[in-house]
Amino acid sequence: MNVSGLRVLGTRFFRYVRDPRVPRWRRFAGLFAVAYFLFPLDVVPDFLPLVGWLDDLGVLSAAAWFMMREVERYQPGPSGWPTPIPGSSSERTPLRGG
Repeated sequence: MNVSGLRVLGTRFFRYVRDPRVPRWRRFAGLFAVAYFLFPLDVVPDFLPLVGWLDDLGVLSAAAWFMMREVERYQPGPSGWPTPIPGSSSERTPLRGG
């Protein structure tokens, strides 16, 4: 992948993360993987040589694969930005006193 491909993928990733149509658990999958990597308690403890690091590597690689697949399949709205969900707060007008 070249630099322009990374730029397009990065732009799609940020649009994917900000899209209200995407379920939260899908948006936070990468964050959960990084938290698992940094959290001191794992399924396999890190003090076991090699085996303890392989579970962290497996979780991170699975999350990276999942996020890459999700971002590549992601289709933003026709204007390039996600379309708001009907009835969401972005479409509502503020109440006016009077």
